[in-house]
Amino acid sequence: MVIRRYRIQDVEPGMVLAKPAIDNVRRVVLAEGTVLTEKLIDRLQNWNIFAVDIFGDEGHPMPQEPFLEVAAFEQSSDAKLQEKFYSAYKDTVQDVQAAFEQIRYLKVVPMFKVRELANTSIKDLSHTPGAINLLHMLGGMDDHTVRHSLNVAIIAGVLGRWLGFSTKLLQDLILSALLHDVGKMQIAEGILNKKAANLTPYEEEIMKNHTIEGYRLLSRSAYQLPFSVLAGVLQHHEGANGTGYPLKLTGNKMHLFARVIAVADMYETMTNKDIQENYLTPFLAVETMVQQAFEKLDASVASVFLTNIRDQFIGNVVRLSDGREAVVVYLGRFISQRPVVQTRDGQFIDLEKERELHIATVIRV
Repeated sequence: MVIRRYRIQDVEPGMVLAKPAIDNVRRVVLAEGTVLTEKLIDRLQNWNIFAVDIFGDEGHPMPQEPFLEVAAFEQSSDAKLQEKFYSAYKDTVQDVQAAFEQIRYLKVVPMFKVRELANTSIKDLSHTPGAINLLHMLGGMDDHTVRHSLNVAIIAGVLGRWLGFSTKLLQDLILSALLHDVGKMQIAEGILNKKAANLTPYEEEIMKNHTIEGYRLLSRSAYQLPFSVLAGVLQHHEGANGTGYPLKLTGNKMHLFARVIAVADMYETMTNKDIQENYLTPFLAVETMVQQAFEKLDASVASVFLTNIRDQFIGNVVRLSDGREAVVVYLGRFISQRPVVQTRDGQFIDLEKERELHIATVIRV
């Protein structure tokens, strides 16, 4: 098969990498066999990669001959970046936990502190390439509410950038997302830590009331918050079809912040290993969210999220339901489409066609 080197400005969507794309410090950014999209080409440019090797003159949609080197299975594409992200994340968890403990025990929101976190640490985490992908690999921390709130804030920050939010709007969005469950700090821990299936009807109502309690708590703050921040907290459990709470709003009657946070909240809850015993892989979460995009979620916001997040999955090392390890090399045109993976022995498997197989877990991002 013919292999040609292309300048990055001449690369077009649909072309296939004939060799791994490697940056100037010898890190594998994209694996061999990856089918390039516009966003992946932009990513290569951002990593200062000026030329890549491509199959054929037009790009081959499903290369059959080459296979990934074992190294693609053994190392992450950017170990230093991941280490920096995880270190910053752990520090931020501690800061958020301290702020939330003050809310729980003193009934006061340390607004200057949480605003500072939203504008600095959390914003920086949300700007990390592949941030949402990296979050999925974290787990094992104690305070689920703190971690969930932080994760939703990071995901909302990423989604806000994909939606083209201005710097000020993005800061307010991240703050609203960080505080979206602040009303749960007023709920007894015995109820808060119960599994949803074990809650009594009375306790379910208490849990649902966290949106109103959070709104009231923030409204009483001496630090006057924009309505957009308060609306995100109050409305993030509303549904586009009117089945949510507390106001049963529909469609555009929900504030944009609430619609963004609802998407981030659903994805984080589905994929969080500490919240869900039967948590979903990011791939299955995307499939599930597609089914709800025109019901509970705002379709326009959800489609931006689902379209963009798929590009982060390229290069992930996964374990299939039959036990084999593989690398995700291609995602089809449709959001709900399952990926093409390549196994250690070089076999390409289109999971959209091989429906008896699925991705059981993500091993490495």
